[in-house]
Amino acid sequence: MILYEDHVPKTELHSAPEALLWYWIRERHNIYIRRMNGLSKPWTVDPILRDYRFTNPFRENDQGTVWLRENFLVPHWSDPLELIAFNICWYRMFNWTGTGERLGWQTNWDHENIKRILTCTLARKEKVFTSAHIVRSVFGMPKVDSIVDVCTDLWRVRHSIVDEARNSFSLRSVYYQLLTISYIGPFMAYEMVTDMRHTRILNDAVDIMTWANAGPGAMRGLQRLGLPFSPEEEATGSMRALLERSAIHLDGLPDFEMRDIEHSLCEFDKYCRVKFSEGRPRGRYPGAA
Repeated sequence: MILYEDHVPKTELHSAPEALLWYWIRERHNIYIRRMNGLSKPWTVDPILRDYRFTNPFRENDQGTVWLRENFLVPHWSDPLELIAFNICWYRMFNWTGTGERLGWQTNWDHENIKRILTCTLARKEKVFTSAHIVRSVFGMPKVDSIVDVCTDLWRVRHSIVDEARNSFSLRSVYYQLLTISYIGPFMAYEMVTDMRHTRILNDAVDIMTWANAGPGAMRGLQRLGLPFSPEEEATGSMRALLERSAIHLDGLPDFEMRDIEHSLCEFDKYCRVKFSEGRPRGRYPGAA
């Protein structure tokens, strides 16, 4: 059985027609629209989409990203670029809106005080970190201390992150720079650079429509469609081809970027796991009336 926690491409996946990908994107987005319009459950007759948790095709509609945009990115649009970059990075290291509200917009990272605040938060049995994904930390060290130390490293290099962005105008280049920082892996670096794309740091990047980091889930999605999924160059080429076809198949939806294709492929793979009885998601959703 293939579980959702798997992080490597599998060879024994059921194939799926490309039409199923476009269906998943359209129906999942329609669920979002129906919910936003105040309609009552159920928002879909698809039992898989109704009963299991899937993120939106457009990452910008997800709750944690909406919070970041409304509380950090929009109010601080004109702030110094290095502060925008850093606040994106530290927020994503926790990826929990409650921690975002508790710490607020940072202009001078006092790591010892931050550790005290968050340690006390945990002592009160309040949530500090996201439960949506695993946040890497130093083995044997309290998780709060370890992650705050990573954020301290990010504070020290905040100017160089911006310099790389404004010199390269490239999401990919900044992504690889973030990977050089200890305990920032591909998933976290990609989240950070995706947020920067919607700020003055990288909103004019030259590779918004040509590059995305294909994670394990997206590679499995490509594999199901019978498209090349590895190495990076082949996965990128496959996602570009899907992006070109998206305008035809997703008429009436907001325009897609490469990030939206990558993100949707990952969730599409999860949908297929249920559809083809390969495993069950970690989270169910009370989507029935």
